[in-house]
Formats: sequence, structure tokens, C-alpha cells
Amino acid sequence: MTDEGQVIAMHPTALSVRKSITVEVAPERAFEVFTEEVDTWWVREHHAGPGELERVVIEPRQGGRLFNREVGGNEVDWGKVLAWEPPDRLVLGWQLNAQWQFDADLVTEVEVTFTAAESGATLVVLEHRNLERYAEAAQEVHAALDSDQGWGGSLASFAKAARRSA
Repeated sequence: MTDEGQVIAMHPTALSVRKSITVEVAPERAFEVFTEEVDTWWVREHHAGPGELERVVIEPRQGGRLFNREVGGNEVDWGKVLAWEPPDRLVLGWQLNAQWQFDADLVTEVEVTFTAAESGATLVVLEHRNLERYAEAAQEVHAALDSDQGWGGSLASFAKAARRSA
């Protein structure tokens, strides 16, 4: 088991990014913070759309939208919920192209699992897969998502939000 807040890079297969982190809250709470409270931990600089980010939203159901609400009310889609299985699993259809703009024809998958660990903690494993769908930009996108400014930083921010909510 890892110390809370330490993001572990796991060995990605083909073109996927796989990270894990242990948070000191129960799986139910970890799932809530990840989904319902995404706006409390999402890195503010990471958003699609030209306007200033007001809020990040994951609609809580299969088929729900992932979107940013900008200051002024404009909503910018960037994905959809493919699987909604609280508190164990979430699969998101990530629809951002290599320029980080919405592309309805491009779908990669972000699967997040929440597994009970020792002492009431939760092991959170995130895998962003199908990155080969970026074609010639696949390696560049993989490197960005696998970096500390990508999923590593996002999961660290999520862990801080989970700790605050405990």
C-alpha cells in the first residue's frame, strides 16, 4: 500500500496511462469526491473552451455529459459517462483531440476503480486507454497525460480533496 497522496505510475500497456493512489476515505466517499465534487480537485488550467472556467461537471449517470461551464454560462462538452457503477467503477468517454478541444468522433476511455484497502482507505486506479486513436499524435498525448501535469497531478489534487473531505 502507498502513503496517502503518493501517485504511483503503473506500467502502461500499449498506449495507455495507468496511475494509482490510496486515499484515506471509504470507497463510497472516494467515488463521491471524484465524481460529484470533481470541481473541487480538477486542475483549473485543464479545460476545453475559450472562456474562463467556472465549473467542471460529470453528470451522475450512464450517458451523462462531461463538460465545463464557463463564466457567463457557456457549456463546453468534453466527454460522456460510459459506465456509472458507484462506488466501485466509473468509465468516461474522453473526447478531447490532441489540441485539447472537443471532438465528437474521437473517444478514448478513462476507467477509474475504487477498491477498499486497509484501515478504511481506498485504492483508486485510473487507466486512460485507447490512446492509439490519436494516430500520429498518440505519443505526444500519451506523454502529456502520463506526466505530473497530466493524470499524476490530477490524482494528487483529487487525493488532497478527499483528505479535506474526511
